[in-house]
Amino acid sequence: MRMYYFLVFALLWGCTPKISKQNIELLNGYWVIAEAKAPTGEIRPYTGIVEVDFFELDSTYGYRKKLKPLPNNLFNSTKDKVDFTISFEDKSYIITYLSQQYRWKEEIVTLNKDELQLKDARGVVFRYKKYKP
Repeated sequence: MRMYYFLVFALLWGCTPKISKQNIELLNGYWVIAEAKAPTGEIRPYTGIVEVDFFELDSTYGYRKKLKPLPNNLFNSTKDKVDFTISFEDKSYIITYLSQQYRWKEEIVTLNKDELQLKDARGVVFRYKKYKP
């Protein structure tokens, strides 16, 4: 009987989202990509900091912008600002990007103060770490 309760608890725990409304605000800020993992298991590490992704979120709306780090903790901004919305679908938080030419989605797999993982439609998981100059 104890095993039954343990299995039910484990099943319920595994079905709950790993991202909550309280920690979705952790998306705000500067993130640098560390690696990409293909559905086949192949991992492509990203070495050196070429660009930093800046996320600004207000409630369920926000934007994402690519920045290039410069000396003295400054950034050179690119012109590729993309607006997005965040929604809760099928027990997951989904970012829907809305640019003039494209619309695409990424699932937030992991989000905490140090790590962000986003999965695209192809199943590639991009692992980011918080940018620290």
